[in-house]
Amino acid sequence: MPTDASLGPVDEIPLPGGNVGGAVRVGDTVRRPTGPWTPAVHELLRFLDEAGLPLIPRVLGIDDRGREILTFLPGRVLDIGRETLTDTQIRSAMHWLRDFHAVVAGFPRESRRWRFVERALEPGEIICHHDAAMYNMAFAADELAGVFDWDVAGPGIPLDDVAIFAWNTAVLFPDADAAEVAHALRTIADGYGGLDPHDLLDRVIVRMTESANRIEAAQTAGDPGMLRLGTVGEPASTRARIAVLAARLPELHEALST
Repeated sequence: MPTDASLGPVDEIPLPGGNVGGAVRVGDTVRRPTGPWTPAVHELLRFLDEAGLPLIPRVLGIDDRGREILTFLPGRVLDIGRETLTDTQIRSAMHWLRDFHAVVAGFPRESRRWRFVERALEPGEIICHHDAAMYNMAFAADELAGVFDWDVAGPGIPLDDVAIFAWNTAVLFPDADAAEVAHALRTIADGYGGLDPHDLLDRVIVRMTESANRIEAAQTAGDPGMLRLGTVGEPASTRARIAVLAARLPELHEALST
């Protein structure tokens, strides 16, 4: 049984998911692997916490095994592929995402080492979560209760975060009914506010292509977390789904227009 200097003997409970690095729960904390990007991510989380953004983990430090220590976020994570978000859950997530983007716009814009890039923010960019998907969100009934897994945060535009959320809800399955996809995209766009669902749909293609390229480049560079994604078929699986979605764009845009 592992020990913690402040807690004594403790149990480690593996948390679901973890294709990139894996995480364990230790009491009311979460322990996760670190990397060269960790200082920037911790700076970001501390900035957001000090700014009063709710539903994010707080940074507690590094343990004696070199893992980051974060506060555990309660709530239930829906089983992606088996459960779907309700409209109310979507709106709750989008309200939080809009608030996050408003707060993070004040984050210092100088160059930092993020997981996929080291550079300063360009005009129009913010630091995005970059994996704001339902598998990284916990809910208490219909309300968002927490957003975790911030290790791929980095420069992007706000629509990137909305697009990856949509990818894992409205257009998760290539054979999803067009009317259902259109409804979900409208709900996401309305929940965030000020978005055109047609623009959102088009951005999904761009954002997920960029994601596949980043994963592939990181695998070539030897990133252990991205190499683990390769064992579950990424980014080939994402590229195949992008091709199906791209072929359906005329049908889906028509559904959005009716």
